[in-house]
Amino acid sequence: MINAGAAKWFRRFEIALAASGLLFLGGAFAATAHRWLYQARQERAIFLPVRPITPPPPPVAPAVAEVTPPAAALPPPTRSPRRTIEVAADPLALGAVEIPRLGVRAIVREGVDDETLAIAVGHVSGTAHAGEKGNTVLAAHRDTFFHELENIRMNDRLRFVVPPNRYEYRVVSIRVVPPTETRVLDATDDEELTLVTCYPFHYIGNAPDRFVVRAARVPRR
Repeated sequence: MINAGAAKWFRRFEIALAASGLLFLGGAFAATAHRWLYQARQERAIFLPVRPITPPPPPVAPAVAEVTPPAAALPPPTRSPRRTIEVAADPLALGAVEIPRLGVRAIVREGVDDETLAIAVGHVSGTAHAGEKGNTVLAAHRDTFFHELENIRMNDRLRFVVPPNRYEYRVVSIRVVPPTETRVLDATDDEELTLVTCYPFHYIGNAPDRFVVRAARVPRR
């Protein structure tokens, strides 16, 4: 039988565990909300630029004899033009990567620091940019934007959309490599797109390997 003192400590332990769980869930929710808000804002800023709304000219009344309105008559109220909210584009945001078959679309941001990977797919600085000859390397967490990569297939199409251009690629290799394998970042003579995330996808903790998808640019027609 548990004495009163032990029961008291067990109760405190239960409360501490519950509080820790709530803090963890709160932090995860806040991170998800921050990521979603950034993606939504940049989608609007980059792909749906706000255009000023020009109100239509007032209708021209037909010519009639001038009539003095009654003293009590008031002019109809005028409506102010509808106001729109401008959303500033992140200067580090480059465009969006898409995997149509998997339903993946995410904003790409320059860099692969923790701040960037928390809210976007990161472009590895020093690698080629879309439309340039070379290897364009993008990285993201396996439990956020690249969680669907485990279902990628050979010959799947990838897109890197950089308004007003859209660059299309075809998957030519899928590999699992150790983190020391840095040749996946090497430049090439052709236009290629490489996606990198951690592997295994459902590993708990720091995953030991890297999942690498390489795609070649589809010739322009």
